[in-house]
Amino acid sequence: MFVLALAYLAFASLALPPSMLGVVWPSMRLSLGQPLSAAGLVPPVGVAAGLVSTTLAPYIARRIGIGRVLSLGTFLTAAALAGSAASTSMWQFLASVAVSGLGAAAVDTTLNTYAARRFGPRQINLMHASYGVGAAVSPLIVTAVLVAGLSWRWSYVVVLGLQLAVAVTFSATWRRWEVAVPAAAATISRASRVWSTDSALGMAMAAVQNGIESAVAIWAFTYLTALGVPTVVAGGIASGYWLTLVVGRVAFGSLAERVGAWRVMAIAVILLLVAAVLVNVGLPVPAMAAVLLFGVAAAPMYPLLVLTTAGRTSPAVADRVIGFQAAASSIGAATVPGLVGVMLAAELRAFGWSLAALCLVAAALLVLMRMRVRRR
Repeated sequence: MFVLALAYLAFASLALPPSMLGVVWPSMRLSLGQPLSAAGLVPPVGVAAGLVSTTLAPYIARRIGIGRVLSLGTFLTAAALAGSAASTSMWQFLASVAVSGLGAAAVDTTLNTYAARRFGPRQINLMHASYGVGAAVSPLIVTAVLVAGLSWRWSYVVVLGLQLAVAVTFSATWRRWEVAVPAAAATISRASRVWSTDSALGMAMAAVQNGIESAVAIWAFTYLTALGVPTVVAGGIASGYWLTLVVGRVAFGSLAERVGAWRVMAIAVILLLVAAVLVNVGLPVPAMAAVLLFGVAAAPMYPLLVLTTAGRTSPAVADRVIGFQAAASSIGAATVPGLVGVMLAAELRAFGWSLAALCLVAAALLVLMRMRVRRR
C-alpha cells in the first residue's frame, strides 16, 4: 500500500514542472528578456532529453535496480527545479529543462515498468490519473505565488520542496521497489525480440493515442472559439477536458478490473470514433461534447497499453518495449499537435478531419494488436 501511494505521489509530482510553464512564462520571460514566442523552445528540449532517458532507463534499472533509478531520477528533477529558479538567461533555463526531462522520463518509464508487473488495471489507471491531478495543481501554485506578490522563482522553490520530499522518500525505501526479473528475461530468444511487429504496433499506438490527447488539449479552445463558443465557456470546456481524463482513468480502471483491459480499450476506441463524428458536425454544442468525450475516451488507453505490453510481446523484453512506447508517446505529443495546428491555420474543419483520421488509425491498430494476441 505504501509503494502504491508513493507511485501516485511521484506521478503527480512529475506533472508539476511542465504544467507550470503556461502560467509562469509571462513573468519569467521579462526576467530572462525573452519574447512571448520563446516559450515554444521549451517543449522540444524536454522531449529530446526525455527520449534519451526513456530509451536508456530500462537498461539502467536492470544494472542498478528500480529503486535507485527512481531515487536518482527524482533528485535530478529536483536539481533541475533549483536550476530553473536560479536561471538568469534563457540558455540556463533550457539547460534545466533538459535535466528535468532526463530525470522525469526515467521516473516515468521505470514506474510504468514496475506497474506493468505489479499493479492491476485500476491501480495503473489511478497512477496515471494522479498525473492529471498534478497538472491541475501546478498552475494554482504559480497563481498563489504571484497573487502573494512574490517572484515567479518562488513557484519553482515550492515545487522543489515537494520534489525533494519525494526524492528522499524514494532513497529511504529503494529496496522496497526491487522486483524479481521474470525467468523468461534471463535469455532473449528469437521469439522475444525487442523490435518486432507486436512491439512496433504498440509504439505506433502510443504515438497516435498521445498525439490525439495532446492535439485536443492544445487546440480545443481555439477550435471552439472559432465556432462561436464564448471565451468563458470554451475555457471551461478546455479545463473540463483535463478533468475528464482524470475521471475517465478512475472509472475505466475499475471497469477493466471486471471486464478486462482489452474490452475497455475497445470501448475507448469506439468512444474516440463517436467523438470524431461529433467534432466534424461543425456546430458548437456537438463540438463541446466531442472535446469532453475525447478526454474520457483517451483516458485509459496508454495505461492499459502499458499493462498489456508483456502479453502482446514477451515478459523477456516488456521492460524495454515499455521504454520505447514511452519514447513514441513523447514523439506523438511533440509532433501531432504541430501538424494539426498547421492544418487548422489553413482550414478550420481540418481540426475535425485530422482527429477523425487519427482515431481511425487508433482503431485499426487496436484491431491488429488484438488479432495477433488471439492467434497466440
